[in-house]
Amino acid sequence: MAPTLFALLDDRREAGRIAGFMFERVNLLGLACAAVLLTLLIAGGRGPAPRRRLLLVVAGMLGLTLAMQFWIQPTMHELKLAGEAAGARFSLWHRVSSALYLLQSLLGVLLVLGARRRPPC
Repeated sequence: MAPTLFALLDDRREAGRIAGFMFERVNLLGLACAAVLLTLLIAGGRGPAPRRRLLLVVAGMLGLTLAMQFWIQPTMHELKLAGEAAGARFSLWHRVSSALYLLQSLLGVLLVLGARRRPPC
């Protein structure tokens, strides 16, 4: 999504602003989904070992979402406001952010695969 915004919009600041807004919304959706999944997994009556593994995956995804929403994105925003959006520090945080989103996606794959392997209740 972000590369498309930067490719289509002439104003890089506007593309960055829109991408930041969308990432914030994705994070908020992730927090809501994590709350629902954790509630269902804790209340569920499935076997303890598979449920524990899924709980760990969801907890990991939640931790990454919290880090993105309340630590990394605010840091990147502060760097943008300070005029360092093209600097080395912003680039570093951007790479960290990208790596965490990739890790979160991989955990999501594990979650789906883990949920599909278990028989229905």
